[in-house]
Amino acid sequence: MDLQTFQEAVAARIREIPLLAALPVREEQLGNIVENVQNDVLQNKFCVVVGAAGFTDEAPDAATCYGTVRIVVSVFEDPEMNRRSAGNPTFLNAAQEIAKALKLFKPNVQGAGSLTSPTISEPSDIGDGVVSVTVTLTTKATL
Repeated sequence: MDLQTFQEAVAARIREIPLLAALPVREEQLGNIVENVQNDVLQNKFCVVVGAAGFTDEAPDAATCYGTVRIVVSVFEDPEMNRRSAGNPTFLNAAQEIAKALKLFKPNVQGAGSLTSPTISEPSDIGDGVVSVTVTLTTKATL
């Protein structure tokens, strides 16, 4: 399985969620992701970031890399500004929809299994009126 392709497939699935239509969904890469998120939250009052997938090998004595892939999706919202307009998604609405859309989602990536065990973190105030929550899912995969 290719971790980059896996991340891109997860981001593509999130972009299909009706609640998040027309809102920014970014794939975390090295570079200026912080600046991009700040701009997205400033302009849209909302942003979703699909983090790079992590891998933990669970077969230390095997020649094949087999183990758990973990992906973290972060949702950022400026609630005070975003909720001035009725109908805008909140960070918790978005987190729930992401968890539901990704649970049992099987990306079309060789070696990847279905995503399972979604967890939604407690919200964090990250400053300047912006709140963040994360959705974490895992799958078994062979690299």
